[in-house]
Amino acid sequence: MNHRDDAVKTETEIYNRGSSAVSTEAEPELKQIYLHPGDIYASPQPTNLSIIVGSCVAVCVFNPCLSIGGATHYLLPTSQEQGKPSPRYGDVAIKQLLHELRQAGSRNKDLQAEVYGGACVLTAFHGGSVELIGDKNVRFALEVLSRESIPVVRQETGGEKGRKITMRTNTGAISCKLIGS
Repeated sequence: MNHRDDAVKTETEIYNRGSSAVSTEAEPELKQIYLHPGDIYASPQPTNLSIIVGSCVAVCVFNPCLSIGGATHYLLPTSQEQGKPSPRYGDVAIKQLLHELRQAGSRNKDLQAEVYGGACVLTAFHGGSVELIGDKNVRFALEVLSRESIPVVRQETGGEKGRKITMRTNTGAISCKLIGS
């Protein structure tokens, strides 16, 4: 079980070994995946995901019972039925991510989510009366997860800086760093 089109992904295999001072057993190789806007990834195989978001949103979902997780990175909240359905839109992306996790045996009651992004990184949009796209993206993610009865256990959204998120799919461990801090 995997994500969408592999041709869009940048995949790099690296070797992540445990420190011999802590453990004599080396950690198995971990697949490294960078999620571009419009990418989704879920797999039972332990993987390190990296995502950089500004006004986009990353939704990371983990099932602690099965030790499986995945994430999506979308640009806009809804496709509004324009053209071919694409995971560049939250309505398609979140639905597809949850479908892939269910295909691997997850049930909504066993899932937990984290939501990142939705910043206003362009100063030209500060103080305007129009609702910002980042705010719309975040609100949409929270509405979908609430409707699916999936608790959001962490949310780092808004502000004026982008974020770099890393997620280890088999443990649900996530780090989030502000870009430019």
